[in-house]
Amino acid sequence: MADNSPTPPRPGGGGCDTDVHAATFALAGVLRQLGPVIEAMSDEQYATKCVGHVEGSAGGHVRHCLDHVTALLGGVSTGCIDYETRERGTDVETQRAAAVATLERLADRVSRLDADDMAQAVRVIVRFGADDATVAVGSTLGRELAFVLSHTIHHNALISAIANSLGIPLPEFFGYAPSSVAFLKQQ
Repeated sequence: MADNSPTPPRPGGGGCDTDVHAATFALAGVLRQLGPVIEAMSDEQYATKCVGHVEGSAGGHVRHCLDHVTALLGGVSTGCIDYETRERGTDVETQRAAAVATLERLADRVSRLDADDMAQAVRVIVRFGADDATVAVGSTLGRELAFVLSHTIHHNALISAIANSLGIPLPEFFGYAPSSVAFLKQQ
């Protein structure tokens, strides 16, 4: 049996080679980085919808991200990733303990994806416009993992703005894209 435990990604990179460990390590790491931010908030802060430039609550953004990770992982067994089916109003959206437990469970599952999983062809259910019906498009699980990683980082940036407004401490580079972090480290 292959060792599928996450290992840190190699420095540098580029090209078109698939590094399964780097991809799964990155998404699992971004999920796990979110845990301490959630734990630094009270349940009230976590669930309160902010007023201002960022819509929604930290909990709403976390639930939304985890819906996407759940859809991605569902594609392993079904061959279909449905980003349009979401469960709004769950405990993950309002209770920090539920969110942190779900983050850990999903990060562990992401860490166990292997090269065969990443190469798997999948159908992705999307809606291109609010008035449009859903459609299925072709992709691979690896490509969708890259999308979910980018999507999660984007929402972490929104959570960062919420946390900053509440005076919550953040890890360095929380909510930054990997290319931005690489650029900043070169400066």
